[in-house]
Amino acid sequence: MKTEDYKKGIQALIMTVLTWGVIECDFIPLFIPNQVLAFGISPVIWGIGAFCILAGLKRQNMGELYDTNGHLVGRDWLLLFFVVAGGISIAVRNYFYAGMKPLLIREFFSSYPLYTIRNILYYPLEVLLMLELLVYAQRAGECLTKKEGIPWGALALFFLWGLPHLAHGFEDGIVSALNAFVYAIPFYASRKKAKVSYVSMLILWLLV
Repeated sequence: MKTEDYKKGIQALIMTVLTWGVIECDFIPLFIPNQVLAFGISPVIWGIGAFCILAGLKRQNMGELYDTNGHLVGRDWLLLFFVVAGGISIAVRNYFYAGMKPLLIREFFSSYPLYTIRNILYYPLEVLLMLELLVYAQRAGECLTKKEGIPWGALALFFLWGLPHLAHGFEDGIVSALNAFVYAIPFYASRKKAKVSYVSMLILWLLV
């Protein structure tokens, strides 16, 4: 049994690294001189990568990586309510204290149609990859350490998704790293329900 758990942990760890690699492909456009090509390459790579990883999740799941129950119960609706309320609260605070509009307004309603279309694809894919990283990292940590009370997935988001934003500036890196824990809350609060986690993470993402 221990050997089987170890194998599952190693498989999940490999998929964690693979998912992280797909996320980091976002840096590739920085080295492409053609601006139009660079502009659209991230959504293409992320789209292919995210849905291939998602297919792997569905094959490997067996009720272990995440909760396969797609039906929303009262607890799920309550969580979504608090996510929306909390997201609106953050958005209002940011607007009044920092003059910053929510990402939904900043990125989805620009005066550049191509930029808007790109972001409509870009951000939902990024959130999907974040959830996949969270799921696999949590499973890897649980199997390899036998400790289920540690938020391995949230820590992975902090180090592998959040801190790399330091490449965009110190402030962006620190804020993104700390936000990783906020985005991970729905996954644990919903007891690893994938659909509720994704919708909640996307709502938080768009309102920040």
